[in-house]
Amino acid sequence: MVVTNSSRTTALVIRNDGHQVTVVPMKSGKLSARTLSFSEFRSEWSETDYALAQALETFMGHVREWGATAEAARGLEKLEARDHLVPSLF
Repeated sequence: MVVTNSSRTTALVIRNDGHQVTVVPMKSGKLSARTLSFSEFRSEWSETDYALAQALETFMGHVREWGATAEAARGLEKLEARDHLVPSLF
């Protein structure tokens, strides 16, 4: 899921278990993951209609150039793998 906040920061949700949500906000330099309670996530972030595939391409390009923490890189890679797998199932 692609989300934005009031500061117009774009982020990708890499994990959501209903209690906690982990997002990777786009920023300059190395990307890192941030975990929030579900209620905090809902109050700070809102879903956008930006295409997930396009956002993933942008985020992965940023990771290749600037790097990411292990948690952020792993989460983005899993999201990318799932995004490639799901369309092939239908």
